[in-house]
Amino acid sequence: MSVVAMSAVAMSAVAILSRCTEALIAHYGKSEFDDELRCAKDAYSERRGRVFEEDEQWERFTRGLLEWYVVERPWRNTGCAPAVLAQAEERDDETLTALRALASSQRSLAQIRSVKKGRMDVLDMVGGAEFSVQEERSLIGLEKGDIVELRLLGYGGVVSLGRTFLFHPSGTAAAIANIVEMMRGQSASRADIIDRMALLRSRSQSYRHVSPIRIYESNGELASA
Repeated sequence: MSVVAMSAVAMSAVAILSRCTEALIAHYGKSEFDDELRCAKDAYSERRGRVFEEDEQWERFTRGLLEWYVVERPWRNTGCAPAVLAQAEERDDETLTALRALASSQRSLAQIRSVKKGRMDVLDMVGGAEFSVQEERSLIGLEKGDIVELRLLGYGGVVSLGRTFLFHPSGTAAAIANIVEMMRGQSASRADIIDRMALLRSRSQSYRHVSPIRIYESNGELASA
């Protein structure tokens, strides 16, 4: 039986990829997998900062965790993420294409280069590549120069965005660029760099008496002191 069931009605790329992700979460988030999800949450929190249910960051944190859980994190001892495992049981060509797009997607620490109706240009700060992204949703307040953690997916001949976003504070671009350069020099992985930035974002939310710019410039040392 297919893990992902989708209507034959034509859907936009964003809708198809989002529905596919939700179906994976529904299946791999069943109560029988509670221990697996708990382990995933602990690992995710260790890298990106612990967030509690009463925190205003909770909804965003949970959405990011669940997407990572089904798209990137290896499932048990298989060595493959759920988005890969689900492909073996899928018989619908459109859904299979969506699963492959999710499995081959990558998280990006992106600087916005331009924003137009239905499209934006971004620079991946980790790898240096530029992408022209099709985006049907209205991301309110997004401006040139902003830095956002997002997921890039190749689907239907275009680059689309995933369902989760993490916006870094205004004025932190220079500090972020310095940390990225330092960590790349230390051969840090893409995930390590992006998760470090997410940790700083979490600390800037928790330590509101400290300027976010100072937290980023100190690479979190001010907030952890």
